Amino acid sequence: MKKFVIYARKSTESEDRQVLSIDSQINELKAIADRLGFKVAEVLRESMSAKAPGRPVFNKLMERAEAGEVAGILCWKLDRLARNPVDGGRIIWAIKNSQLKIVTPGQTYSPGDDNMILMYVEFGMAQKYIDDLGKNVKRGNRSKLELGWLPGEAPIGYINKLDDHTIVPDQERFPQVRKMFELYWQGHSVDAILKKANEEWGFTTYKRKRRGGSPLSKSSFYRMLTSPFYYGLIERMDYGEKRQYKGSHESMITEEEYWRAQRMMGRPAPRPQKRQFSYTGIIRCGECGCMVTAEEKTKKSGRVYIYYRCSRRHKTIVCKNPPVPLKELEEQITAQLEKIRIPLRFKDWSLTWLQQTHENEVQDRSVVLATLHKVYEDNQQKLDRLTDMRLKELLTDQEYATKKESLLGEQKNVKEKLADTEQRAMNWLERMEQSFDFAVTAYDKFETGSLAERRDVLTTLGTELTLQNRVLRLELDNLWKIFAKHSKQLYADVKRLELAEDGSTNKKAIDFETMTSLWRVRRDLNPRSSP
Repeated sequence: MKKFVIYARKSTESEDRQVLSIDSQINELKAIADRLGFKVAEVLRESMSAKAPGRPVFNKLMERAEAGEVAGILCWKLDRLARNPVDGGRIIWAIKNSQLKIVTPGQTYSPGDDNMILMYVEFGMAQKYIDDLGKNVKRGNRSKLELGWLPGEAPIGYINKLDDHTIVPDQERFPQVRKMFELYWQGHSVDAILKKANEEWGFTTYKRKRRGGSPLSKSSFYRMLTSPFYYGLIERMDYGEKRQYKGSHESMITEEEYWRAQRMMGRPAPRPQKRQFSYTGIIRCGECGCMVTAEEKTKKSGRVYIYYRCSRRHKTIVCKNPPVPLKELEEQITAQLEKIRIPLRFKDWSLTWLQQTHENEVQDRSVVLATLHKVYEDNQQKLDRLTDMRLKELLTDQEYATKKESLLGEQKNVKEKLADTEQRAMNWLERMEQSFDFAVTAYDKFETGSLAERRDVLTTLGTELTLQNRVLRLELDNLWKIFAKHSKQLYADVKRLELAEDGSTNKKAIDFETMTSLWRVRRDLNPRSSP
């Protein structure tokens, strides 16, 4: 007589943190079997992710089910059985061909049941969950890398700081690992270094939940020697392309010391770049998302041409985005710079007007600052009086703690407002002067500047740079969008403006207030500093 089998699974990965433990699943499923009168012949356990085929316990169970040896399977949820289309299809086929029955706490799925459509939906949702999870993890990791933090486990000598998800030096092991590097540079053998560290120093790796707390192995030591993380660089593979990020963690060694160790191991040190290109590393391919690289070609005539093209590092996407000649690319950049260029006379005139406006705002801010300073001082006096009252035992510990917490919260808010007001007072006009200077000079600087200056001009102009079908697309910063919208009209208006010595307009000129109404600085505009 065919009997039922209980199958309980829990992945060791984070995607199953909210799932019942295997023992809890089994207890619940046994209760359901007793209630429904099913004879349970066997209980199967498995600790393995179901996002891909290949689970040995599940595969053996399905072989028995397909052979007609199992009447049904009890599981906590369908996603305990399958989270991928291969295993899901196998279960559906066994239900149709082998009369298999699947029982969960909420549903029973058997041949001919109308609710089989629900099984298709649930398996589809399980697969969608895995797909979305992978995308979210990759997106989160990329954001963390761009902030300079390594996702995952910290290397030896560092520890993960759980409260803010950063990586900090392991106060116990950091100096020891540094000493190991120094011994290696001095010519000590790896075996001698490990013997000294493990036996004399008592070095053990950082103890984690499932591993660690053991002496340092030779393979781990070599991983340390070859990891650029220790000099402040994070390397990660992204869509088959190795990318580098400047780390925000504290470096243990210098870059020079790192390459010294590589040469001692016989590994090739980086060769100096023969040719430098202005726009590599800042433009992405609009078709596949890989970085755009530069390529130099020499024609039979001896003339040298430079092209920018997709690096085509993506292993699964065949990118057909065509290359663009350097000349054509730079013509597109100068066209954008031409759009935001403003007349020098307008810049000088506007800054005079902004200076006057700024002086008025400084006076207003001074009143605000004086008020905030008064509030801060009053708050400090209240804290002092509160302490005196506690010392005189006029307040209980609970009353003192509650009132102190409230006053400290108020004081923190006032302090933040003070810092914000003072910072805006200092930086507002300076930022605007830099922005106007950039709008006036960027075009000429790009035409005559060095490779580095051209690169700085482009990155200041906009973000999200992509190359698609030989067209450079970029997202202009807010201020440049305003300049681009009104630049042509400005040139026409400035020709009709007659400036007096004090910077005001005469009666025959158009009203400067009308002309500059477009350029009033809003608080939400925060242009980046020009190069």
